[in-house]
Amino acid sequence: MVSLLENTNIEFASPFRYRTHVEEKKVICRLLARRVIKDNQALFIDPSTTTAYLPNYLSERQNVKVITDNLQFAIAANQMTNLNLFLTGGSLRPNSNSLLGNHTIQDIAMFRPQLAIVSCSTLDNTGAYIADMDQADVKIAMMKSARESILVADHTKFQSVNSDYIRLASFPAWSKIVTDRAPKDQFLKHMAALGVKVIYPGSK
Repeated sequence: MVSLLENTNIEFASPFRYRTHVEEKKVICRLLARRVIKDNQALFIDPSTTTAYLPNYLSERQNVKVITDNLQFAIAANQMTNLNLFLTGGSLRPNSNSLLGNHTIQDIAMFRPQLAIVSCSTLDNTGAYIADMDQADVKIAMMKSARESILVADHTKFQSVNSDYIRLASFPAWSKIVTDRAPKDQFLKHMAALGVKVIYPGSK
């Protein structure tokens, strides 16, 4: 018997999330590499399964400095000589594939990169949300330390009814949203009014 997962405020384990919506994640990472990330930039990569696919699309970028607590990203980027990788300290929680806690936050505070690339569990017209407090602390710390923040979210995360209870931030905390398909016109108009650029396949 197969049943759909109901809307919930539980943060599922990283291995489960890594295997869901894979093509959507790859579309987002391709857009990040082509339209957001530039040569010679420094950036935070958050502890998400979406950004774990990003190294495959950064081969043409040069001298990119990455600060991350994302173990999947770090392993995938290990052989890439065009990336300068700094892995934060922190505690490894089972099935999270990321480093979390006070040491992670302290390491993040040492840096002031151009970009923080951050994901969420859900978003609506007001902001972006997540269900895990430790993950939220890391993402918020990255946004606080970076000069500019980018939100990544596949189309399944755009929800009018939101069960995730931890607000990462309200719009326009992110200058850009990168997603795998065009959101509804109402959302696009609202973001445009706030000065937030939405990037998706076919967008200008």
